[in-house]
Amino acid sequence: MRVCLCAQELQGLLEAREQECVRLRRELKELKNTASLRRLLAQVFDPETSSCPSRTKPAAVTGLLECRKRDEAKLLKTLITDIRGDGALSLPPGLPASVLFLCVRQADCSGDQTLARSLCSATVTAMKAALKKHSNDVDMTALWLKNTCLLHDLLTQHSPKQTLDSDDVVPLTVDLSDLIRALSDLCIQAYQQLLSITEKRLQNIIVPALLESENIPGLSGSAGKLGTSRKRAGSDPRSAGVDAPTLAAVLRELGALHTALSRQDLPPTLMEQAFNQLTFLISASAFNSLLLRKDMCCWSRGMQIRYNVSLLEEWLRSRGLQTGGAVATLEHLIQAVQLLQAGKKTESDARALVQTCTALSSQQIVKILTLYTPHSDLDERVTVNFIRTVQGLLKGRSEGQPPQLLMDVRRVFPVTFSYSPPTVFRAEQLVIPDSLKISFLRRA
Repeated sequence: MRVCLCAQELQGLLEAREQECVRLRRELKELKNTASLRRLLAQVFDPETSSCPSRTKPAAVTGLLECRKRDEAKLLKTLITDIRGDGALSLPPGLPASVLFLCVRQADCSGDQTLARSLCSATVTAMKAALKKHSNDVDMTALWLKNTCLLHDLLTQHSPKQTLDSDDVVPLTVDLSDLIRALSDLCIQAYQQLLSITEKRLQNIIVPALLESENIPGLSGSAGKLGTSRKRAGSDPRSAGVDAPTLAAVLRELGALHTALSRQDLPPTLMEQAFNQLTFLISASAFNSLLLRKDMCCWSRGMQIRYNVSLLEEWLRSRGLQTGGAVATLEHLIQAVQLLQAGKKTESDARALVQTCTALSSQQIVKILTLYTPHSDLDERVTVNFIRTVQGLLKGRSEGQPPQLLMDVRRVFPVTFSYSPPTVFRAEQLVIPDSLKISFLRRA
């Protein structure tokens, strides 16, 4: 009887303990849910522990410019559409892009992503229109090339997808990747337009300036003969009494482009690429004309051409443009002139000629030798045997390119725009002239 009573007491005690365990488990679960809720609320309402810094960092950005929605069209008209002439060229390089970026940045920081995107999109459209409007103006095209490149780099630098360059850079919250791509395309368009303007101005003066002009007075009497033969052929488009273009005219056009690019403080690498393209055009145009004109293929004319080319080389080197390949693109023309001036009698002459003219194809070498004309009684015509000797030596030479006679004057070298993170700046650091009349922007 006593044993049975103890067993009942133990059973009751065990059931009580089990019920207590169930209660404690339920309370523990409720406490866990409460703690999770508190942590969640802390993350939402406490800015110091928030895990979404993109909502807090922009609020700390200062030195911006605020453009109200109603002033957007006015701002674009003032900074892009109506800007022209000396007033535009007197502005600090990249000022329109800098001002517009600060306005986009302020709209983004204030939480108005729609306004930020709208202003940026309208800016790209206005820049496209400005380029089209100034399609024949080197200075204005260079100005918009600078502003397009700068705005592209600023938006790339502050893109939420970009690895931050420094602690001073706070990323945008709005994704403008599509507009960054549009600006990249616009940079290429502006660069190509810049080259196109200069190429059109050079097109009709390259041959007379490099091949026909007499910059070494009294070397030969070929100048008069050239003019006479061209008149008979009806190939001289210049009217009587008009001075023929000289190398100075070519250098003036190149100088205008160099000044425009330098004024806008564009990267040296971009300038080197531009002049590499232009010197190739000059070299190819002059070289092709040389291959098609027998009156050019003589010793005295070779001396004149080499002197003109040396002046062009000196101009490029004096401006530090030789490292971009601009001088190297003249090699075809230089070697063609060396061929005109070299000895053309013995087998050793033939070997030296083949070793020297490595940039020229076999067809080009043979063509120049065939066209070569003695410039005086002391000079001899190139014999058939000498040409055959040269051809025999050329057979053992591997051509780096497919055989060709004329150079492709339309060849376009790809351009590379290297991304360079701009220095972080504030509105008060910009030099904004009063004549720009953008006082309607508020500092933020």
